[in-house]
Amino acid sequence: MSLEFERSIAEEYCIKVADGTHDSPKEVDYGKKLVTSKNIIGGKLDLDKSYFISLDDFDEINKRSKVDQWDILISMIGTVGEVALITEKPDFAIKNVGLLKNNNEYKAKWLYYYFKSDLGQYQIKSRLLGTTQLYIPLKDLRKLEISVPKNHDDMIKIIKILDNIDKKIENNHNINNNLLYYHLFKS
Repeated sequence: MSLEFERSIAEEYCIKVADGTHDSPKEVDYGKKLVTSKNIIGGKLDLDKSYFISLDDFDEINKRSKVDQWDILISMIGTVGEVALITEKPDFAIKNVGLLKNNNEYKAKWLYYYFKSDLGQYQIKSRLLGTTQLYIPLKDLRKLEISVPKNHDDMIKIIKILDNIDKKIENNHNINNNLLYYHLFKS
């Protein structure tokens, strides 16, 4: 069986391609979290390093770039190209982070795995600008090329294989952490 792919670009594949606010909302003691590029690490969001913003700032940011389940976030400044898949209903706003909106689980997962791949990372890295701090402009994020299987069933099969591999990696990571914890505190 040979797979056939077709090319698309992000703004055609996605419902919408946008980015978060460019403003710097003031940090408050409680409210809603603000996610930036530094919160996207290894394919996941680390909300522990994000800070709270006011509900007014949260609502204002979400008028432009509300994040929903099955959206993809891509870091756009600094460490460019980190990707996160939003699998649950989010409760945060974004700043200087690319937002690729999808309302379909499989399209979102394909995009996530594609942009984590060497080819997807090449698409991102080849469009970087800047000298002191690298970044990818929104107009270039919209034009990122995506290879998609022509046959939807093939896409689903590939995604299921990649999901299983991710689950095994996560399981191994948890086992390693448990062993480390056991050796550190049992010794």
